[in-house]
Amino acid sequence: MRRPLALASAVLCLLAPTACADTSNGSDGPAETVEELAEEGLSGLALLHRGFEGGDPETDQVLVFHDHETGQPVHRVALPEGAVDPMAPALPVHSQFSEDWTFFAYATSEPNAVHVAVLTDPEETGEEEVSYQPVESITPAANEVLSQPVVHGERLWFVSDNVQDGAPPQVLSVPLEAPTGTPNQEGSLPLGENQRPSDWALTPDGALHIRNSVPTQQKNSSDGGSLVVRETAGSVVNATLNIGGGQWQTFDGSLVWGEGTAVLRPDTVGGGEPPAGAYLVRVEGEGHTATRLLEEADGPVVQYAPAPERDAVLLQTADSWFRVDLEDGEVTETEEAFPRFHDASMDGWPLVVRWVREPVTSDPSASPDTDSDG
Repeated sequence: MRRPLALASAVLCLLAPTACADTSNGSDGPAETVEELAEEGLSGLALLHRGFEGGDPETDQVLVFHDHETGQPVHRVALPEGAVDPMAPALPVHSQFSEDWTFFAYATSEPNAVHVAVLTDPEETGEEEVSYQPVESITPAANEVLSQPVVHGERLWFVSDNVQDGAPPQVLSVPLEAPTGTPNQEGSLPLGENQRPSDWALTPDGALHIRNSVPTQQKNSSDGGSLVVRETAGSVVNATLNIGGGQWQTFDGSLVWGEGTAVLRPDTVGGGEPPAGAYLVRVEGEGHTATRLLEEADGPVVQYAPAPERDAVLLQTADSWFRVDLEDGEVTETEEAFPRFHDASMDGWPLVVRWVREPVTSDPSASPDTDSDG
């Protein structure tokens, strides 16, 4: 049964205290109430575990906040059952949570719909811990398929595709607190090879990037490397780097770093052992710089989480998490942080959502903060 989204206003007040406690000494047990979460503060490396603590990857899906220095789990919040594909790799779950963690948006295929869930106390649900519970659902019209929900600021974005009219899918948006209203039409996704719709993303300031509608630009470098990028509103969203006889590309479905910077992984097409680490590239006018990260690591970087201030980044290989400190885009220090975590998904590790250094705080009487970490 659908509950009114007005509940979210009460949750927002609980999550917007004027001061938050340090979470570094928190417990790995579940928080008892939403208010308790607000008092202790939600910060750290947020990872989405599918099959938490050896559980079922479809039914035991949990958002866990890990201390970014020790890896210790500090807080956890259960997700609706089956909210995230239990086995798919590299899902963009970073885009499905509001900045203040009040809202979580997800799509289901049977029945097809986009759902908005809100943090809810156990006494409301009969569960043992705080959880995200669905409060509103956007349902499709006849022959329409809804997918790819993205939360940004006060709006919920998603894709609508009429499977019979032959027209390109549409990117739509609605107010997050009134998702069943008439949506705004934000853009069309051109069909490419094999009639596959173009990839799309939002930049940190909320600009819509549709890959197949953005021309490529080549940025050369004095070291002979060649970088091809697609940019929207000053953010590099797609990039391919050719350097040292190898090719490196942006991560599929990853968050947009912003300010002309991107993290690139090795291209694995064609097989063979991929090189270690990653590249951090920065567009500078008609040129670029490319900095190798974790060249001596145990394998390629598989996912990453930049700090909100973009002065550091956490990088995960198949075995470990590393922290790389940055100053003006240059590496100042690199250290191994903690072993990588395990879950029951196909890849065997949880999906990165966000790195939050300080809990989000705001005036409880204000509307949700529209700034974004990513």
